[in-house]
Amino acid sequence: MAHPEPVADRPRIPAEYGIPSTTKGLLAWSHLDERLQAAIVYWLATSGPGGTPRVRPVDGLWHAGVLYIGGSPETRWARDIQENPRVAVHLDDGSDVVILEGTAELLEHGVSPELAVTLAALSNAKYPQYGMTPEMYTRPGPIAIRPSLGLGWTSFPKDVTRFRFDR
Repeated sequence: MAHPEPVADRPRIPAEYGIPSTTKGLLAWSHLDERLQAAIVYWLATSGPGGTPRVRPVDGLWHAGVLYIGGSPETRWARDIQENPRVAVHLDDGSDVVILEGTAELLEHGVSPELAVTLAALSNAKYPQYGMTPEMYTRPGPIAIRPSLGLGWTSFPKDVTRFRFDR
């Protein structure tokens, strides 16, 4: 399923960082989209009821503009999401940067049967050790992270790009 591309522009960053004032040289969204699809580890930042920040590496599947992750609802980070659904996600590379900010939602009824088939296939291709089945995605537990903002760059400060999602 196709999803609309976010709007690309420059983020507001203090002038001393040297971010160009024009839109020339922005990164293409396709670059970030491909990196998100290929990533094995996603660094998830949460903040719980007391405001304590947490960062954890999680497995995930980037599909149609949504990052799907799973984990025990007993983990501190999953409990954080239930208290405060605002999250950030960062990929491992500090030179080819991909950052997402958005909202996480525990899918209490899972996903549709059609999407479950797709997610199981993606998971088994990416993480064959887990042996995921479509049924595992139709029951409560998957978490969907829908970004509202993305940031990326490969050559700071020349191509720093902000992506805004219309949700």
